[in-house]
Amino acid sequence: MSLVSDAATDEVAPGSNPLVRSIVKWLVTFILVVVAVVALYPLVFTVLNSLKTRIGYAQNPLGLPLDISFENYAETFVRMDVPRLLFNSIITTGGGLLLSTVAALFIAYAVTKLRIKGGNLIFLFIIAMLVIPSQVVIYPLYETILDLGLGGTYQGLIFSYAAFGLPISTYMLAAFFRAIPDELIEAARIDGAGELRILFQMMLPISTPAIAALSILNFVWMWNDLLLPLVIMGGSDKTTLMVGVALLSGQYDVSIPLISAGLIVALLPVMIVYLLFQRQILSGALAGAVK
Repeated sequence: MSLVSDAATDEVAPGSNPLVRSIVKWLVTFILVVVAVVALYPLVFTVLNSLKTRIGYAQNPLGLPLDISFENYAETFVRMDVPRLLFNSIITTGGGLLLSTVAALFIAYAVTKLRIKGGNLIFLFIIAMLVIPSQVVIYPLYETILDLGLGGTYQGLIFSYAAFGLPISTYMLAAFFRAIPDELIEAARIDGAGELRILFQMMLPISTPAIAALSILNFVWMWNDLLLPLVIMGGSDKTTLMVGVALLSGQYDVSIPLISAGLIVALLPVMIVYLLFQRQILSGALAGAVK
């Protein structure tokens, strides 16, 4: 009797029905395709518009370009001075990324492994900055940068990027460090290793996936940021690529194809970095999930 009941149950079980499995498979595939189309449409739309002339865009703003033209890219390089702005973006983004990551590395280690007095309070204060919009602190930050004499300089923007990137970097590294057994640290101390040696020769290699993941996250928002360069740099010649894209549109002259070309030029470095380090991003995400 039990064998008959088990057989009947297997026949009606959703997972054992080939038709149900096929329907579920096609449904999941359809949903994933829809999500991919929605995610990729803005990028494809921008690329198509960048290949249109102004007249072509006015005649057919939503369709495929009738005549493919690269004149927008040529004009973008001339009007934006792309090499100079690209250099500025690399300097400021790289500096802010390096400074925020190194500072977060020290703070996360001190809070999670050194157990310094008041460490948890410091950690909570830094993490609380995650919920504060950047617009709220932009004016005090601007005044501080001016008081330090860093307005319109690389250093001013680098310090600003580091300040905004520090909370999320500290949070991610602290979460990763807490998953590392304290016995490893104690064993290293017994062997005579100092704290700096433990941090850089033990903790740093172990946390490479987490550092790679947070570096990509910070790189993307720092590279694409428009508010801080506009405020900190003003009219300086050390401004970034995204500010150059914003300046492509005048008060009475807005060329969507030209702006689209500028956006693609500014987006290319981000895409290249992501493609080069996507394995590290996935490793960092999986490591955090497993731990």
